[in-house]
Amino acid sequence: MREGGKQGRGAMRLLVSAGAGLVALLVLAWWVDLPAAGRALGRAGIAGAGSMGLLCAAALGLHAAAWHLLLRAQGVRTGAATTGASFLMGNAVAWATPSLYLGGEPIRIWHIARVSGSLKRDVAATVVVHKFAEFAGFLTAFLVCAGAMVWSFDLPPALKWSAVGLSGVLLLAFLVLAGALLRRWPLVSGLIRRAGPRWAGARDAARDMEERIGETMRERRGAFFGCLALAGAPIVLVAAKPLVFFACLGRTLSFPEVALLFVLTQLVLALQFTPGGLGVFEGGVIGAFALIGIGGAEAMAYAAAQRIADAVLVGGGVALAIRGGAGAFLRGGPDPSPPSGP
Repeated sequence: MREGGKQGRGAMRLLVSAGAGLVALLVLAWWVDLPAAGRALGRAGIAGAGSMGLLCAAALGLHAAAWHLLLRAQGVRTGAATTGASFLMGNAVAWATPSLYLGGEPIRIWHIARVSGSLKRDVAATVVVHKFAEFAGFLTAFLVCAGAMVWSFDLPPALKWSAVGLSGVLLLAFLVLAGALLRRWPLVSGLIRRAGPRWAGARDAARDMEERIGETMRERRGAFFGCLALAGAPIVLVAAKPLVFFACLGRTLSFPEVALLFVLTQLVLALQFTPGGLGVFEGGVIGAFALIGIGGAEAMAYAAAQRIADAVLVGGGVALAIRGGAGAFLRGGPDPSPPSGP
C-alpha cells in the first residue's frame, strides 16, 4: 500500500508538471506566429530537421561508446548494441526528470547488471565515471562559451554575473569531485560518518563504491582517457545544432552567437521542471535567440525540430525499456527472467 501510494504521488507530480508545461506551451503558441514558424521549419526542410536528429543521435552514440569502454575494462561483458539500448532507456527516463543530465542512471545500472549478470555496484562505478567524464566535457565547453558570451555581448549585468558565478561554482564542484575520485578523498562516506554509528552500513557501502570508482579511473587509465575523449566530443555536436539548422535557413551564426545559445539553452535543460523542459525549453530558446536578433517564429521552428528528434529518440528508449522488462524496475518488484537480447 505504501509503495502504491508513493507511485501514485510520483504519477501525480508528473501529470502536474506535464500540465504546467502544456499551459506554458499554449501561452507561447498564442504569443508566437505559429504559421510563420511552420514556414520557417518548411524552409529548413528535411536537411534542417534531419541534421538535428542526426546530431542528437550521434551525441548519444558517442556517450554510449564511452560508457561501453568502461564496462569492458571493468569486466562487464555486454555487447555494444546492449550498451546502446541501455543508454537510450536512461535517456528516455532522464527526459521526464528535473534535469536532462541526471535521472536515467538507475535504469542503466539495473539493465546492464541484469543482462550481463554483473554486480550492480560494478556497473554503477562505470556509470559514475562516465558522468564525471561527461561533466568534464560539459564544463570545458561551458567555460569557453561563457567567456566568449560575456566578452562579446553587452549583456544585462544580472545575466553576465550569473554566467560568471555559475562558471565558478561548476569549476569548484568539478575540482572537489576530481579530488574525491582521484585522490581518494572520502567525500560521501566522510559525510555519512558524521551522521553517527547508526549509519555505519551506509558509510561502508559508500566507501566501497568510492573505492570501486577510484579503481576504475586510476587502474584502467586507457579506458578512462578514452571515455574522456568520447564523452567530451558530443558537446561539440550539441553546440553545432543551431549552427547547422540556421545554415539551412540561410543564416550564418558566429562563434560568439553559438556560444551564447549553448550557455543559455544548456541552463534551461539543466534546470527543467517539466517533462523534457516542455514549454520551458521553447520559452528559453525564444529568449536566447532574441538576444542575437532571431525572431520568435524561427526560434520556435528550431525548437520544433528538436522536439521531433526527441520524439524519435525518447520513443525508441521507451520501446526498448518495455521490451527489456523495465516495468518491474519501475514498480520496484522482482526482475523477470533475463531477456535474450538487448
